[in-house]
Amino acid sequence: MPALVCAIENVVFGVSFARPIERWREANGGFLGVQESRDLADRALRAFGTGALGESEYARHLRANLLWQGGDPELVEIFRDAFGPVDLAVVQLLADLRSDGWHLVGVLTTNPWHEPVARELFGPTLDVFDQVLTSTGLGLQAPDPRFFGEALRGVPPEQAVRLFVDDDPRNVTAARTAGLDAHLFRGATGLSAACQALATPAL
Repeated sequence: MPALVCAIENVVFGVSFARPIERWREANGGFLGVQESRDLADRALRAFGTGALGESEYARHLRANLLWQGGDPELVEIFRDAFGPVDLAVVQLLADLRSDGWHLVGVLTTNPWHEPVARELFGPTLDVFDQVLTSTGLGLQAPDPRFFGEALRGVPPEQAVRLFVDDDPRNVTAARTAGLDAHLFRGATGLSAACQALATPAL
């Protein structure tokens, strides 16, 4: 049976900085130093996600980036409001695959502020995976191909077919470089159908 490496945030539930940005703007008197969610996905956030940048250092960077006038507790609390709802159809598909012998590896490319929230909100959902790996735990961040290479270390050798699914083309390219059969998906319905098609020959 195959092994499936799954980018949890992009496949099982969505992560978007749009909600935190709107809340920050409202709490900051209607103005903010960034306009779009992509403005937050910078080098400092990547370093924070791997543990190379500490919480206080990242908080200082984020305050300066946002032109934040409030306190740190509210800054961090709003930052955590980035998780979307779980796609229950995808979770059911993953559970079916695991029951049919697939080895499931979930990767959380989160940061030290998001990771405990993800586990608190979605703990039972994460139980569908045989392994859950984090960028902080690995000390690496996607789309570094080494991240996906490390994700394969715990996969049993008999799981010769190793699939990766994500909706981020950068991660798909990096996973292919690491030796995974990587596939790009967009949208929960399309992902579910595509996973079913991939699973059918092996079931």
